[in-house]
Amino acid sequence: MKKIVQTLLIVFILSITASKTTFATTSDNSSYSVSPIYSEHQTEGVENFFDIRWSPALTDTFYLRITNNSDEDKAYGIEVNKARTNKNGIVDYSDNTPENSASLYKITEMVQVPKEVIILANSSQEVQGTILFPKDSFNGILMAGIHVSEKNKIDAKATISNTVAYNIPLVIRGDNDERPKPEITLNKLTIQNIDGLSVELSNKGSNLLKEVKFEAKIKDKNGKILKTQKSTIDITPETEFIYPINLDSINKQEAMTLSLKLSHGNKDEWQYTKKIPKQKKDLKVQSTSINKEGKHFLWYAIGLSATILVVIYRYKKRKESRH
Repeated sequence: MKKIVQTLLIVFILSITASKTTFATTSDNSSYSVSPIYSEHQTEGVENFFDIRWSPALTDTFYLRITNNSDEDKAYGIEVNKARTNKNGIVDYSDNTPENSASLYKITEMVQVPKEVIILANSSQEVQGTILFPKDSFNGILMAGIHVSEKNKIDAKATISNTVAYNIPLVIRGDNDERPKPEITLNKLTIQNIDGLSVELSNKGSNLLKEVKFEAKIKDKNGKILKTQKSTIDITPETEFIYPINLDSINKQEAMTLSLKLSHGNKDEWQYTKKIPKQKKDLKVQSTSINKEGKHFLWYAIGLSATILVVIYRYKKRKESRH
């Protein structure tokens, strides 16, 4: 009986801890490290990431130095991910969602790296990457991240508990320095949860818009301002992104309007006015229902476990009494 209880406790603890994952972009104590080796077209004075000038019809070469600090041979996965502004207003280099099919130039197709390399124990290797430039001139900016992660083995006795990954930004600057006129559109508004409004926006052009100032105002049907929110965000080229607004204790059942103003430097400005969709009356009820069902399932599982233990205990006692 004691062994059964101990076994159940071990299973319960493992079920909680097995899914724990830690992500880091750099680590001084990591079992491996990654550093860039620049191409001949690297922008002078730029360090720690790739900043490469567009060279029509040419092929450029760069390298990654991967150092395995462990006593075992290790495999590492390498990805090229388009840089995207995420809903936290941070440039994310780890999102491997495919690029928009309408994009004229796809950086994830232009930049080619091996998908996997094996580095011997306590050694370094220079991994080659290439950039295939189209023949035409280009006046925009493309951004990606070279994402490197250790590929841990998984078997019946081991799971991945910690994942350390490196993201090295890669920027390609057009050979024509006259950048296209920026274009930002507001696509739609969505009530995501009880207190959240998601504003979906698109940066249509191949422009990196740094320090764009956001000023959002939520107004009632009479024009009274219910909430004001201000932010400053870097917007990556050709990116759809979410700007979240916390509606707090505002009554989402009443008619409301969003007034949103974006300012970039002294010359670019965008203003939008859009009605906010009313929150469904049963949204909160559904959420509560789900929580209750979850609690009911938990108590059901506990009750079932207790019943099984009682049955095993009685069976054992009867067996002992017969002997």
